[in-house]
Amino acid sequence: MIPLTLDLLSRSRVTLLWWVIGTVAMGLYVVLVFDSIGSLEDLRKLYDSYPESIKQLIGDADISTINGWIQIELLSWIPLILGMYGGIFAGGNISREAEQRTVDFILGLPVSRTQFMVSRLAAGLINLAIICGITLALLTGVVPLTGHHVFVGRFALALFNAYLLGAALFCAYAFIASFTDEQAKLIGIAIGGTLVMYIATGALKSAGAPDVIQWLIPFDHYHSADAMSGRHTPILPLIVLAVGAVIGGAAAVYWYNRRDLAV
Repeated sequence: MIPLTLDLLSRSRVTLLWWVIGTVAMGLYVVLVFDSIGSLEDLRKLYDSYPESIKQLIGDADISTINGWIQIELLSWIPLILGMYGGIFAGGNISREAEQRTVDFILGLPVSRTQFMVSRLAAGLINLAIICGITLALLTGVVPLTGHHVFVGRFALALFNAYLLGAALFCAYAFIASFTDEQAKLIGIAIGGTLVMYIATGALKSAGAPDVIQWLIPFDHYHSADAMSGRHTPILPLIVLAVGAVIGGAAAVYWYNRRDLAV
């Protein structure tokens, strides 16, 4: 399993690099532009003018502070990026293997289906961790250069929450990929599903939907605004996301072992 994982990490490094470059570029812009945007009071007025659904989506943060600005302009979007990356990764490395029949060769080696799927899950989770880790390093290194105090613990907690959410979404898409042989179809489901869930989170909160309905949407368990503002960050949502990732991954392995593959 380890050789399969390392091979996949090597083959996916170029694509991962482009995702990292995009995330880093966005992070650099957000941090460096803060001191040149003018009146901080106007920023707060801007936030207050947002529709309630948008406020619920990006979280309650003081946009006139560097932490609040980073939360609203960067960290509120990170789970969306991670979710899309996870879906594309699952489509390209699980569904496509069956679609192009390269899985026939892989499973013809002394490799079990469980080892194959676990290697895909491990590589995807590692790549998600790399994106979050580099983002944390960026914020930790660049924010002090702008003359602002850096809150490493807050950044780390917010990005850990983002990682768990991205991991849960990735494992869910891996489960779908375990019985979907069309790469394009899965990528469409992942991108569309991630966007719909993300937007629905703010809409349901602003509409006062029952908690049980909101709870079913993964993005409801993202509390980076609390972490970045120094407020109490609930532990239960982190546990829910972690358990969800484990269940999704286990379901992917189970179903891949049960499905009909002509190998």
